[in-house]
Order: sequence, then structure tokens, then C-alpha cells
Amino acid sequence: MRYRRAILILAGCVLATSAGAASPSRSGYFDSVRVSAETGDEGGIQIQVNDGPSPTVDVSLCEGACHDPIRFPAKIKGDRISFLYVEPLFDLKGAKAGETRAKVEGRFVSRGLLLKMDFLDSPDDDKNAYALIPRRKRQP
Repeated sequence: MRYRRAILILAGCVLATSAGAASPSRSGYFDSVRVSAETGDEGGIQIQVNDGPSPTVDVSLCEGACHDPIRFPAKIKGDRISFLYVEPLFDLKGAKAGETRAKVEGRFVSRGLLLKMDFLDSPDDDKNAYALIPRRKRQP
């Protein structure tokens, strides 16, 4: 009887461990920022993915320079990720003057994160353009 109980407990532990192993962590830092040799301006995107029970992304779009990242809730399912990017726009006096919104979808690949951004307020943008954002180690 004692032997049977030990086997059942061990089997339950094995099942729990194998169920948890099915979802690898998707957390990481992804960075495609490059510096222009002509102007010294930065351009690209930086993303910190934070998975777990309530996944988030910290996103910084860099145009000219990189600014403080903005945090958004994300959906991560398997190798897929999606989130809504909303960046507030301000006038010269600091008053809110609108926002930039983009539906972002992508998937995790061996070299990084393959993303497609659909800017919702710009219907002429190429909605089928994907960009590879390489996985990098965060710089101090």
C-alpha cells in the first residue's frame, strides 16, 4: 500500500513537471536600434518582453533618439505575441495633441522577434511589413 502511494505521488510530480515544461519563457530583450553614420541619429525599436501570468512589453520606438519605454499589456500564446501600442503625442506647450496607435503582432523565432506593426491611423502604411528584432543582452 505504501509503495503504491509513493508511485502515485511520483507520477503526479512527473506530470506536473512535464506540463510546466511545455511553455518556455519568452521573456527577453530585443533591440534593432542602429546609429546613422551620417547624422548620428538612432533608429529602430527596443522591446523588453516580460512573460508570466500577466505578460507585458516595454517598448521604445527610436527615431532620432531613443526615449523612455512605454509598458503595454501583451498576449503571448506559444510562439505568438500581440499587443496594442499607444504613444501619446504632445504639442510644444506640453498639452496632449493626439496619439499614435498600432496593432502589433509577431512571433518568436530563433534569432529574435519577428514583428508586424499596423499603424491604425495611417491606412496607407504597408500592413504586411515584418521586421526582425534581434534578441540581445541588455546594455547597462
